[in-house]
Amino acid sequence: MSYFVTPQASSNQIAGAINYILANLGTNYTSNQGSGIVNTSTTATSATSPTGATTGYLYRYLDVAFADNYAGNVNFSSTPLSTSKYYGLRNTNSSVYDTNPTDYVWFQVAGGFTGGNLLWYQTFGGLQINFVVATSAPTPAYQVVPNAVAIDLTIVSTATNLQARSAYAVSSVTLGNTPSTYTTTGNSTFPPNNTWGGSETWVANPPSYTASQNVYQIDGIYNPSTNLTLWVAPYLATLKVGSLSAINANLGTITAGTLNAVTVNSSTINAGTTPPVIDYTNHTISSGAGGLINPNGTFAFGTTTQNIVDDGTGVYLNGLVTAQNQTTNQFILSSTANAVLLPNSKFVIPKTGSTIVSCSGGINFTANTYSTRPAAIVGRYVFYVLNSSSTVIFEYDVTLNGASPNYNTTTPYINQVTSSFSFSLLLQGLAAGNYSLVCSGPSTYASLTYFDSAGNLITSGVTTVAYLNSVAYFYQVG
Repeated sequence: MSYFVTPQASSNQIAGAINYILANLGTNYTSNQGSGIVNTSTTATSATSPTGATTGYLYRYLDVAFADNYAGNVNFSSTPLSTSKYYGLRNTNSSVYDTNPTDYVWFQVAGGFTGGNLLWYQTFGGLQINFVVATSAPTPAYQVVPNAVAIDLTIVSTATNLQARSAYAVSSVTLGNTPSTYTTTGNSTFPPNNTWGGSETWVANPPSYTASQNVYQIDGIYNPSTNLTLWVAPYLATLKVGSLSAINANLGTITAGTLNAVTVNSSTINAGTTPPVIDYTNHTISSGAGGLINPNGTFAFGTTTQNIVDDGTGVYLNGLVTAQNQTTNQFILSSTANAVLLPNSKFVIPKTGSTIVSCSGGINFTANTYSTRPAAIVGRYVFYVLNSSSTVIFEYDVTLNGASPNYNTTTPYINQVTSSFSFSLLLQGLAAGNYSLVCSGPSTYASLTYFDSAGNLITSGVTTVAYLNSVAYFYQVG
């Protein structure tokens, strides 16, 4: 920024100029808006003394040139020649190096730049600089004036003398990343054309480009002690797209919070520190945990003990949470109100969801009749699902239809029927809690109806005993 203010300057500009003067200048100073020089005396800048002369400037960048005469128009050069007797300074807010001798303020050097003399500089920040003409740096903080590159007066010189450099190139293709580094000689040279496979030409300032092109950048470190610049591989310097869908790049590892995607294309998608490995023989996960989706549609989610796996032969559920199998032997239905097939201590639903209750077994009726020997007996089993308050939330009936063998020829006739059953109930949205599965004894044996061989209803007898055997279990599916 400029510390020269005009009557039209804003209050912020005036305050900045005052602060600069108080921090950097004495009570007596002069400034030149044309040359940009702000001196503590009227003496022009001199770099011939052992410590040089520190000068303040109005503008950010300082160009340095060399020539044989005071006008700068004889052997004008960005580096000192053996014939150079003068160096010129051009202060501006532009970082573009100026090649017009008339724009410079020229200073004579006693003895010129012969015998290995070079122009050294040290910057202090605050737009101040010190020049010294010598064959070597007076202190490690001094640097050789760069070749055709403007000096940034806002940067403080360091003892390392290392200088950051950048270069730019336009390319219609994606540049490679090999070689990863490239070394050039000097502080104004660039890597050769096509170093990274894009027919690219490297320049000091960002160039113009068309819709089909991209601008790439390389960064380098120049070491004055070796006179070498070490460059690293190029990267995109411009992003001229409306959405990232226009970018095709290898992004390496990405850490993100929430990723919203319309389509994810990948050979394999893994989730978990050690993703699952499908056991195609046992249709489960053999090792790892998390998620796996293969491009052929097979997948695995879960752990080695509880998982859902599609190995190409089907979808397999392993390690489902179920109640313990409940086996009940010979409930005597005629002497009990309900036969408890799944007690509420084992029928525990951990969360609201769809639940399947399954039961299978057999039932045996023995009854007496006195009028006509029956040929068949028809009845029904009545099953209930009860909540923890013994309230019926679901009822299921199983029909009994069996032939009655003839055990005797006189009354009372003994009638015996054995029947098997099996059912599965889907209870949708079953709330978390404790439940039980029961078979109603009275409803079961009271429903018996007797028929003769012609299908006629005959007089009912007396059920003497009814036995029930069952295996029951449940599991959640949602």
